[in-house]
Amino acid sequence: MSSNTGYSDKNAKSVTIREPGESSTDKYIQSSWQRCRDQYKMSPDSNVELVSLSESEVRQRREPMEKLLSDSEEVFDKIRTVSKQSGYAVLITNTEGVVVKSYADSNISHDLEQKGLRQGTLWSEKIVGTNGLGTCLTECRPVTVFAEEHYGFNLHNFSCSAAPLISPDGTPFGALDISTYASGNRLYQALALNLVCETADEIEAIVFKNAYANQRVISLSFSPHRPETNALIAVNDSDTIIAATTPLLLTLGCRDRYQLVGRKFQEAFGQSVEQLESAGVVELFVSVSDKPVKLYATRLQNSAFEAQLHASPGAVSKRSGANREIAKKAVSADQAGDTPLFYAAGEEPQLLKQASRCQRMVNKGISILLQGETGTGKEVWARALHDSSDRADKPFITLNCAAIPESLIESELFGYGAGTFTGGLKAGKVGKIQASNGGTLFLDEIGDMPIELQASLLRVLAESEIIPLGEVNPVKVSLNVICATHRDLKELVSSGEFREDLFYRISGFQIALPSLREREDKPVIIEKVLRALCMDEDNADNVQVAPEALEVLCRYQWPGNIRQLKNVLQYAMCMREGDLLQVDDLPDEVFAAPVVIGHPSDQFAYAPPSRMVSMSGAPSEAVSARQELSEKEELERVLKQNRWVVTRAAKSMGISRSTLHRKIKKFNLFIDANADELDSLV
Repeated sequence: MSSNTGYSDKNAKSVTIREPGESSTDKYIQSSWQRCRDQYKMSPDSNVELVSLSESEVRQRREPMEKLLSDSEEVFDKIRTVSKQSGYAVLITNTEGVVVKSYADSNISHDLEQKGLRQGTLWSEKIVGTNGLGTCLTECRPVTVFAEEHYGFNLHNFSCSAAPLISPDGTPFGALDISTYASGNRLYQALALNLVCETADEIEAIVFKNAYANQRVISLSFSPHRPETNALIAVNDSDTIIAATTPLLLTLGCRDRYQLVGRKFQEAFGQSVEQLESAGVVELFVSVSDKPVKLYATRLQNSAFEAQLHASPGAVSKRSGANREIAKKAVSADQAGDTPLFYAAGEEPQLLKQASRCQRMVNKGISILLQGETGTGKEVWARALHDSSDRADKPFITLNCAAIPESLIESELFGYGAGTFTGGLKAGKVGKIQASNGGTLFLDEIGDMPIELQASLLRVLAESEIIPLGEVNPVKVSLNVICATHRDLKELVSSGEFREDLFYRISGFQIALPSLREREDKPVIIEKVLRALCMDEDNADNVQVAPEALEVLCRYQWPGNIRQLKNVLQYAMCMREGDLLQVDDLPDEVFAAPVVIGHPSDQFAYAPPSRMVSMSGAPSEAVSARQELSEKEELERVLKQNRWVVTRAAKSMGISRSTLHRKIKKFNLFIDANADELDSLV
């Protein structure tokens, strides 16, 4: 990885550096400037350094997006044509802000390439300051950053318009940007921003159709003559809406995608899916910002879904297993078979692909970093890596860096000699590193390792030897380390909390484990976890999940991932009457509204990013305020009807007491002391 300054000071405009907020009326630019000053500690009168990644680093980050880039080739061709005529460079990044693909089709864009707007450069807001790509990814909304609105002085010559690329679950997976030299008025950039927004919508629709190829995909439009739009929803076999694109949410004025997702199609639109399929195109009358709007719904032709519709009953299970076979074929003949890695991958296509790659390198001495939310099964995957390697018969030693006090981590890792500590073992203690000799050491939550200890670990990894505390002579070890974390290590590197050299030492191959809500094989995972629980319980071999309960479990968003799923199934096992887990056996939490979880980017799984113009015709804040008002009024009505006895009110509303108490607290509702006392006796 290398750095350069973009271009020399003489090429920068002569401008007066202003305080944040003075150079733009856009509140998102103002927020970005404030972050640069207060969080990133950047100076607005200095040049920023552009970081350039090596070809192999770029290739590694582009690989997960290869299919998207291939499927969207026609879309990119259109924006390239416009950009060529107007002198723009086109940049596509991943979520880190690394440009994984760029297009320079004009003399101006070739010049822009020389200034740093090219493949391999990093545009994270934390590193570069306010800029189109970085601020777009941080805010998860389209932005234009024009001239002096860039925080870095040497970027003032540019005008950048960017829009986030949104995955089917609403989270961003990258950004699209067109950039040129700044000239004229900022208002002239409105067309550029509209262009990237429309292109981002088209790409989102392509990804959406691919993700829901085995479901009904329905398009909503304002005209019966132009039925295919980017406003799409996916509906499952029980006519429940399971996903929606950003353009559709904006069409309906929805700021929260779960105003729509999880509802029956007929309940939401007043028409059944059967009516739609028989008529081809149906009129829908919906209320948008309290105004009736006529839309036209069309089910898009979907060859995969049609094939599934006419397939034999066993075809679905056979098809789900096909992903596994395809991935296995990528493994050499001497490695093929049901290895622990493929078992851990389940039927999830991305994990099957990762399993194939891991199988190739598990014995090559390459360091592996597992990344994923808490509860996604990082230790299970690490164990599968160990069990699929030549070291399977050697020790698998784990250390959770977040679960051990800082004062003890060093002795746990390196061990100590006889008499080193008062109260310690007389003969000393073998540390985790030495105990894993010849096998695998799994360092979980490596992001929580104290910075002082990171230097010692780096030395061990580099020299394959340790010196136990209180000893002088080094001990040679045959070391294989797998690390895992739910934290953003690159962010920790930027803030000085994690050593950059250690990061590159432990991340020879990075594996992103998807959250449970992102996985396509939820029924397989549910069955696998249930079978494991049944093994621990007598006379439970025949326990199954009822179809209605399975639908509820598959629709839930699982903020606690597989760990939470295990808890939910354990609860249901205790509540069951027979060998079938019913909806009534499930805990209240799986019926509750989804919550914002973990990583900041997770909030976008529930709310679509804003576009320049919302087709709802009214500010989303007003819509949200009206919805909260009606919810408060309904809450007060039910509480009064039940004489403010929370237990009774919760039961009548079909929610838990704790959920109702949260709602009462949210709206600052007063509960009579006598009623609260009565409630405790119910």
